[in-house]
Amino acid sequence: MAEDQKYNIGEKITLTSDVAIVGAGPVGLFTALLLGQNGQSISVYERWPDFYPLPRACTLDHEVIRLLQDAGLADEFAPLLDPIIGPEKTYEFLDRQGETLLKIDWNRPGASGWPQVSMFYQPDLERMLVRRLEKLPNVEIRRGWTLAGLQPSVDHVDLEFASSADERVKAPDKARYVIGADGARSTVRERLDISQTDLGFAYDWLVVDVVPHAERVWKPYVAQYCDPARPTTLVGSGPGRRRWEFMRLPHETIEELNTAETAWTLLAPWDITPGNATLERHAVYTFRGSWADGWKKGRVLLAGDAAHLMPPFLGQGLCSGLRDAMALSWRLAAVLRGEASEALLDSYGPERSAHVQEIIQQAVEVGRVICMLDADEVAARDTRMKAAIKDPALALKPPPEPRLGDGGAYRSHDPNAGYLSVQGRVRRYGHEGLFDDVVGKGWQLLLRSPRSSPVVDKSVQVAIQSLGGVVADFGPHGDTVDLDGAYAGWFDRMGVEAVLVRPDLYVFGTSRASEAGALVASAQTTLKGGRLAAALNRTAA
Repeated sequence: MAEDQKYNIGEKITLTSDVAIVGAGPVGLFTALLLGQNGQSISVYERWPDFYPLPRACTLDHEVIRLLQDAGLADEFAPLLDPIIGPEKTYEFLDRQGETLLKIDWNRPGASGWPQVSMFYQPDLERMLVRRLEKLPNVEIRRGWTLAGLQPSVDHVDLEFASSADERVKAPDKARYVIGADGARSTVRERLDISQTDLGFAYDWLVVDVVPHAERVWKPYVAQYCDPARPTTLVGSGPGRRRWEFMRLPHETIEELNTAETAWTLLAPWDITPGNATLERHAVYTFRGSWADGWKKGRVLLAGDAAHLMPPFLGQGLCSGLRDAMALSWRLAAVLRGEASEALLDSYGPERSAHVQEIIQQAVEVGRVICMLDADEVAARDTRMKAAIKDPALALKPPPEPRLGDGGAYRSHDPNAGYLSVQGRVRRYGHEGLFDDVVGKGWQLLLRSPRSSPVVDKSVQVAIQSLGGVVADFGPHGDTVDLDGAYAGWFDRMGVEAVLVRPDLYVFGTSRASEAGALVASAQTTLKGGRLAAALNRTAA
């Protein structure tokens, strides 16, 4: 806190930032890293004076690992992941007798070139993000400061923070934009007076994090025990760690449930005892499904839990927050560099909110299946699920990868646009590896030019480079080889020859190879606000 003491009571000091981020959890830190790597000046404010060293989120999907890859973190972070890959790592729903009700197909590679699902230890991610941020001179993390004032103006936002140790000590800031990544009880959201839609799903669960002293084989590796006597979740939470979640029963109080003694009693059936394991944490959470009704007011935007909450049954809470970070950062970077109209920021909320609502609704539906306590409802559920498991067509697929909402920042009339792109291994100019590492990130123009076509036209290359992007041609005359067929299958499914991918990995639009120049020109027009204004007017109407 020594540096913070330079802010004395009544002293008029103004820090100027391109972006001020309220909240130094993983969403706020990742947003700061992405913007900082693009050269923007960033101030991150966190009310807690010290780093929180205990686990919370524990699941990342393939898309989010690709985001970390593009931020240059994959080599450092990959050894800290516990991927759900291999026949022994199953994800199953079990009834009271331990019979399988459902198996979820997460045990496979994801479309982004990484395992579909990996478990991790959140403090590992946060420490890594902080280490990278400390190397950026244009990013400052200020701990021990609580948001005390927020006043938007035409071209900036005035902020005031109070010391968490002594609220009489104030720190002003002035930022061009503000991101509220300050969690479920967001002060930023409250000060903006943004309402929330609540799906009416609210169950209290005791979350218990354990470090077993000896390595064990867990079968199933991830389990949902749909036992009305005590619905329970068992999941990996990073290498060498396990997590149990126990639903609070109607006759129990939170205080009775949230004790170490209760935790050890509930862990006993799995032979987890104080003699063979360390109890790292126990805490009661209310699992909810809700989202903010607005994600932007003026120059202030919401991200992460400040914008949406979901039950953890699909492992998509933090994943969705990190998607917010990417969706915000590429837009803000383009606007701050003068490459895009401010209208681009207005597309953020409509796109992300519609996307995350679909995931929240599916997580809530899964949660309602797990949280059943009524004997008749449980019996009907078990009969229905046991019948369905015999039909492969009814098997529950991995978490949805929905289309983005229509905010005008992609070609909404194109049935392929607005969906997540793929990443496979490629060879180019003698180098092999994942596409983003070998060819490049940012805007990506992917071509499969027909045999009669020459290598991509020079004017198209110039156009995509003006967006800071890259071109790769997988055609017979192209410069890029699809090593595992990931791109061939993708092009075939879409029935196209050209795909333009945005920096956040979502498809802007598709076309024939001969129309690739027009496709890139369309993106340039969109960034300048031409297509955005029309789309936003349609939304308002």
